[in-house]
Amino acid sequence: MQKDFFDLTPIGRSRRLRRAALTALESYDLQIQSVRVLSTDTNGVFRVDGTDGNRYVLRVGRGGNIAHSVQQVRSETEWLTALARDTDLRVPIPVANSAGETVTLIEVAGVPDRRNCVLFKWLPGGLLDRHLTPRHMMAYGALAARLHEYAVSFRPSTAFSIVRYDRVFPFDEPVVLFDPTRSEFVTDQRREVFVEAVDQVQQAIDDLADREPVRVIHGDLHRWNVLIDRTGVAAFDFEDLMWGWPVQDLAIALFYLEREDNYLDLRAAMRAGYEQVRQWPDVTGWEIDTFIAGRALVLANDLELLEEPEYRDAAPEWMAGFEARITALLNL
Repeated sequence: MQKDFFDLTPIGRSRRLRRAALTALESYDLQIQSVRVLSTDTNGVFRVDGTDGNRYVLRVGRGGNIAHSVQQVRSETEWLTALARDTDLRVPIPVANSAGETVTLIEVAGVPDRRNCVLFKWLPGGLLDRHLTPRHMMAYGALAARLHEYAVSFRPSTAFSIVRYDRVFPFDEPVVLFDPTRSEFVTDQRREVFVEAVDQVQQAIDDLADREPVRVIHGDLHRWNVLIDRTGVAAFDFEDLMWGWPVQDLAIALFYLEREDNYLDLRAAMRAGYEQVRQWPDVTGWEIDTFIAGRALVLANDLELLEEPEYRDAAPEWMAGFEARITALLNL
């Protein structure tokens, strides 16, 4: 009898997900030379080398409480196809399977839940995370601005369906932070901080809604989802695509930079690059910090829902960090 998926080591889970990747690849008209794991932190991500010399990335989507729906993933591929058609921005281009579908659904013994799989053409470059220079941060800001600018003219199909960031917790997953019977890592004192933070973030969202319409935003445009090479920058991992406002997208990006010693310089460089394309969207001077705190709330809830033992072990320290950042950002 084989072990439960979440009783396996990370390497064991990676092997199971590779089996899922090989199953998904059977649906494509490709001759495969090799399949190598790139990451299994959340999704399973694999480099796929074809015998014809072409290279791809296969994403095996996550299952469970924080999985994305088939409709969301199909909408992601619609957005990426439109970006590739209408702009010169470098983004992953989805590859259709032999049935002409951009999303391949699989079920594999030993891997819980049905998984959404997408094959993309390979994007060259190194992660922005390793190149946090002023020049690259300016390019990062300009990339974000161009994505936001294109979103104004984007006209989705009737099948396009993504979540809306018009609430503090935008994803289709249970919110457990405020339920003492379901949240393992939230003390009563911490819960009071989170409740007050939710009120402030929701008020900021409501103010945005009164000011301007939503548009498509990346939803996860952080330093590990941007590539840098000699030709410029490229964005990938659009799985969290959502209807929202540019200031929310920028706050998500800045959340993952805020702990850098030169954060203010990085933020200024990103803003300078953004303003080469369009106006910086933080009209009050405090909205971005509010939405950085909002990102911490979303991640805190996700942390309660993750099943991997390594995340459960790290959860107390991470949750304390989320509380500290929220308290500082919102002056609680």
